Amino acid sequence: MIGVWLAAHALAAPVQIRVVEREDGDPISGARVRVADAEPVVTSADGRATVSVAGAGPWVLVAEAEGRTSVTIEVVSTSRVVRIWMPRGEAALEVVVEGLKRTPHPTRHAVDGEQAMETPGTLDDAIRLASSLPGVTVQREYSPTSGDLSVRGSQRGDSRYYLDGIEIPYLYHFNQYASVFPASQVGVLELFPSTFGAQYGDAVGAIVEARSRQERPNALHGGAHINFVMAGGDVRAPLGDKWWLSASGRRSYQDLAGEQTEQFTAWPTFYDFVARAERTTDTSRLGVFAVGAADAYTRATGELDVLDPFEATVTPSLQYSEGFQVGGVRAEWAQPRFQGRSVAAVVRHRRRGILADLGSEDLQTVTLSSRTDASARTEGGSGIDAGYEINVERTSLTVAAAGPAGIRVAEEAPALARGANVDDARTRARGGIYGTGHLAAGPLQLMPGVRIGGDTAGGGLQLEPRAAVRLELSDDSMLKLGGGRYTQRPDTEHLFEGTGSPDLPTTTSWQVSAGWEQAIAGRFEVGLDAYYKTLTNPLLFPIDGPALSVPRGHATGVELLTRYRLRELFFLWGWIAVQRTRLTDADGIRFAADGDQLLSGGLVASWDVGRWNFGARYRYATGLPFTPIDGSLYDAGRDDWVALPGRINTARMPTYHKVDVRAAYTWELRGWSLSAVAEIWYVPPSANQLYPTWNYDFTEQGWVVGPGVLPLLGLRARF
Repeated sequence: MIGVWLAAHALAAPVQIRVVEREDGDPISGARVRVADAEPVVTSADGRATVSVAGAGPWVLVAEAEGRTSVTIEVVSTSRVVRIWMPRGEAALEVVVEGLKRTPHPTRHAVDGEQAMETPGTLDDAIRLASSLPGVTVQREYSPTSGDLSVRGSQRGDSRYYLDGIEIPYLYHFNQYASVFPASQVGVLELFPSTFGAQYGDAVGAIVEARSRQERPNALHGGAHINFVMAGGDVRAPLGDKWWLSASGRRSYQDLAGEQTEQFTAWPTFYDFVARAERTTDTSRLGVFAVGAADAYTRATGELDVLDPFEATVTPSLQYSEGFQVGGVRAEWAQPRFQGRSVAAVVRHRRRGILADLGSEDLQTVTLSSRTDASARTEGGSGIDAGYEINVERTSLTVAAAGPAGIRVAEEAPALARGANVDDARTRARGGIYGTGHLAAGPLQLMPGVRIGGDTAGGGLQLEPRAAVRLELSDDSMLKLGGGRYTQRPDTEHLFEGTGSPDLPTTTSWQVSAGWEQAIAGRFEVGLDAYYKTLTNPLLFPIDGPALSVPRGHATGVELLTRYRLRELFFLWGWIAVQRTRLTDADGIRFAADGDQLLSGGLVASWDVGRWNFGARYRYATGLPFTPIDGSLYDAGRDDWVALPGRINTARMPTYHKVDVRAAYTWELRGWSLSAVAEIWYVPPSANQLYPTWNYDFTEQGWVVGPGVLPLLGLRARF
């Protein structure tokens, strides 16, 4: 009997198998594993299976899975778990048509992780890519205004930025080197340039919303990266059956490498972090999150290269810092006909500017923010969206006026440039409720909506009717029309005496846009959008005085967009935009708004060839306006020269061009990958003026010039 048992055991021994993805080590469920010609066994959700082998070995195992290259291995022992690494097979080409989507926002541009990671000039940064979208004013990189997002001619501060429904103070680190959260945490980024639906309010410009990456990791994943500007890393890990964790952090490091100069005595530094704990089920999500970012530097307020030695020694320095922190909780739910989200958070924001021993400003805001968005749909596509948003904030501002020198730091420390002492605080609540109907009638979809907003800082209740219409001419062609009323109260820092006024009026805008979207042969997309915006009481921000309003203004423009995309292989888009934004003062004089850019355009292309990725980006734009200095007066009491600004926005920056090229190679190893990236950014000498500067008595204007050629090398490891 013992001999029979031993013979049976030799004929049928179990082997524990685990099948995982070669690229990142994730388990592969549904893989088929067999020994020679035996019946295959199928792996479970965690990639595990047990097969029986006969004889004394070795044994040959074959593993197969959909979308994967089959793997054949030799097993010599049954005493350990055998891991089978399966690489991706040749995937079918997937054409992505991003337009023709029915939303209450007539114009919508979206950026996902693949596009962000493979577009030159973005430092693997999805939010930086927003600056290349149609309608977004092209700013000079490295300049003080490069982080300002002006869309369709909107003024600075006219737009709102959201992360998972919570408004954040700003999008970009110093001079747009990077956004305030990394691409590894972003699932999709959406830009609504104007005429957006009733879901969003208190903005007459644009809406930018980043939505976090939500897929639950099946195993521990992470990565690290470094380039000439910053270093960072991220990690994602499951925690039990339903919970999972995600965290990331980045920091610039040039200040640690001894790069300080006389111009920047404290080299620009920034950091950001994201930490999340999420619970995921089939129908709901619950998350707790923390997000933060900070920037700091110290710079001479004049361009030392254009000053004589004495002027350079007496030029004061600006010590600047800004940062924010967010902590909150988010819940999402999804049923077949009903879905939504609810989020609540605390946001703390601080901006400081110290101009040597001449003066300083300190702005601090703490905001309690909450919003809920829900939607219900019938089987035919009709339904309703509804929700609310409320923000309660406490803002304090302290300004010790810096005198005439403050005008040199108007971009970074605007309160200092206005020359008034301020010590004040204000509490305000603002928000709104909204509803949008979705009425489907064959190829026609009507989306009427209304938003009711209010603000304790003034303006009363605001009724904002909005509507969108989409007409499907065919499966590949769509017409769209939308518009409505939009209002916005001034930011709190402009409601203090000295930096503005508590009596500043509400800015009101009536907006309309019309467009056409066409998919040619189901692949190549073409879009055409035209828009018009009227403005009543738009805000103006003089460089030498408090914020004020002018009676009216208008913006008009046309945008042409083309797109083509094969997922994980190739994408291309190009655009050209023509726009004009004018404001009219109380004397009836018309002048260019800050975001007035007559012509802009660009082209982006990225192509994967095996393990190589090649990309290129070109951007062109006519110059933005700025306010010149027409001379100065000598103030004997201060022993200083006082600048005399000319008429607002009557001078122009030169035309801007920029070319970015990229090449990357990826080594794929068992369970991890390593990518080497090389980029070159090029701005021709005729276009690399960043911003104007003046000598000590404001009689001569010069330019602060940026780098013409900037090479970047980077490494990224993923597991």
